[in-house]
Amino acid sequence: MHRTLLGIFFAVAFWPIGHAMAEDGTPVNCPAIAAKMTYRECGNPQTPVGKAICNTKLRGLDYLPRADRSIIGSYIDGLRAAGIGTADCKALLEWHAGYEKQLAACGTNDQCLLKTMERYGHALAKIRDRLQTPLSDAVLKRFVGGAWLQSPREKPTLLLERIRRGLSIYPLPRMALPNGNTLYWGFQPHNATLQSLVIVDRQGTVQLVGTVDGIYLGLPESKAVPQLEPDAQIALFVRDSQALQQNLPAIRGWAAASLLGFNVECNKPGAAARCSAAETIALPLRAYDLRCRQKVHGKVLVNRCPLPLPPVSGEISPGLFWQ
Repeated sequence: MHRTLLGIFFAVAFWPIGHAMAEDGTPVNCPAIAAKMTYRECGNPQTPVGKAICNTKLRGLDYLPRADRSIIGSYIDGLRAAGIGTADCKALLEWHAGYEKQLAACGTNDQCLLKTMERYGHALAKIRDRLQTPLSDAVLKRFVGGAWLQSPREKPTLLLERIRRGLSIYPLPRMALPNGNTLYWGFQPHNATLQSLVIVDRQGTVQLVGTVDGIYLGLPESKAVPQLEPDAQIALFVRDSQALQQNLPAIRGWAAASLLGFNVECNKPGAAARCSAAETIALPLRAYDLRCRQKVHGKVLVNRCPLPLPPVSGEISPGLFWQ
């Protein structure tokens, strides 16, 4: 049974009826809206709500601006996960509009603003987590199977074990992609240059896995040219070549973000040049077919079965993966 918001913006669960459609009849694109969202800046607040929030900073207190930034970040994550034209997209937009009205009704009352933010922030985090697809180790194991990987200067290792080594942190960073999939990534503790990534669809089905070596922070802030490690590589593994076509723009954007250390907001003044520089670096990118059964010394080495990289249109900014 569907449940509606009933006008209570801090409700924790909702399953609204209907879909998000624009006035011209096209589906509302919540990920695109997320890409255009900006944070309230206290340097020159433009609205009464912004001025009320930033007023505390003028008194030497910054708890309201910090809470506001955290909430907007969670809202952006929720928009990315809500998809295009979905009931969740419609409800989230309406829900956030109601929240902004609640803030406006508080005027300059600090306690009212804080309580409104706390209720909305807690509920929004739960909604965001509900919308995002979980990563199942059992599903990952079925996708990878018993394939072996031959990395440069290393002995053959089970691909599944290599993927797990690069996902050793908790919680795993993840990002909802404009195509509705979710990209998870991680790294090996004390060795951030050894990374892994996994892309799953809305049903939690693995679409693609990847091993990444030697590109993290390959374009540090103090350098104008990249400094990749000699054995730098990004190896992608799929069972359907269409997964490459659908997800390659996101992988290129993610790789550019990794080169920047995941710490650059591309829409910030002065950051666009660094993001563009990271996007233009020639990536050591290869793709392989997991269905390949070529055996070498009794082991199925997946990187003996390369796939051509398909031409793709469209780009995803590395700023999407800012942490």
